[in-house]
Amino acid sequence: MMSQKNELRGGRITQTVWQRSVRKQLHTKRAETIWEPSPWEVCSGLELSGGRRAAWADVQLSGSTARTGYYAVYHAAGNLAARGISAIGVSIRFLLPQGSSEECLAELVSGIEQACSELKMQVTSLDGDVTGAVSRIVVSASASGEIADAAERPGNCGPDPAGTFEILMCGYTGLEGMLRILDEAEEELASHFVSTFLAQASELSKELVRPEQILSVTGCGAATARQIGRGGVLAALWELAESEHLGFEIGMPQIPLKQETVELCEYYRLNPYLMTSAGSYLILAKDARKVSELLRGAGVRAARLGTARAQNARVIRNGEETRYLDRPARDELDRWQEERRTPGNRSSHDEKER
Repeated sequence: MMSQKNELRGGRITQTVWQRSVRKQLHTKRAETIWEPSPWEVCSGLELSGGRRAAWADVQLSGSTARTGYYAVYHAAGNLAARGISAIGVSIRFLLPQGSSEECLAELVSGIEQACSELKMQVTSLDGDVTGAVSRIVVSASASGEIADAAERPGNCGPDPAGTFEILMCGYTGLEGMLRILDEAEEELASHFVSTFLAQASELSKELVRPEQILSVTGCGAATARQIGRGGVLAALWELAESEHLGFEIGMPQIPLKQETVELCEYYRLNPYLMTSAGSYLILAKDARKVSELLRGAGVRAARLGTARAQNARVIRNGEETRYLDRPARDELDRWQEERRTPGNRSSHDEKER
């Protein structure tokens, strides 16, 4: 029986726990490995014979709708794109709760194929189980691709810490999380919001930044990027700063945020800055004008959040208020999903109404 002495909190394993209980167990090394495991590394890579290099990114998402597979593909392909790598294929493994229908499976695969069609990828394998071990749909996606010869060697393309860099963001904070809430709580939301608002919010899926658009800057080595995944933009800022050994100063009002996301988050009392935002990216750039022009040519608008440099402070300004960024908190979508599926636990909205 596993020891329960130090109970782990819900959500992603924290950086502190990872360093204390994961890193110390990993001793086996191979010369072919490109990246070392770390709390913020989301990609894997290997040197192959003939100088070729392969890379892949693994993600796991859970949800109550068949669209969970769609977003899993976006997460995995986006993590590779932030490394300057175009995803070619994706391997899928899924778990469905007992009692799931064949129609549910068909819808799940349809969403996965839709994402692959939009991102010009192919499903290379797909398998799964129906099991009592889960109460929700769980999808694991592993996107793979080859590191182009023209690309800078991964691990050596980060900014020179002796300089000052611009922090840009493309996409919208919390947008992915908002779209997934819309999928999972459509009937409930229809009793509070007018249909035109909900239809308009659903159309915002078109605002997700596609990996090919980010490749216009990362593939040529013009910038260092990170997809905004679990934990939202504040977690991504922390992880980017940790991985590049930088501090920063940004303005909170500069972080792009859609009004539809604001309203749905207010309804459920969620913080959009702590909510998963795949399809949105943070970018560190020495030449922000060049990077912005490249993104504009790819159909993406970049917002300037602030600057980063070799310092310890990670400062967020909001008008006259100044605060320092804390370590990543639990993702708000994860918390919302758990509250809705836990027997006897009221949702954030129910708590507000009472």
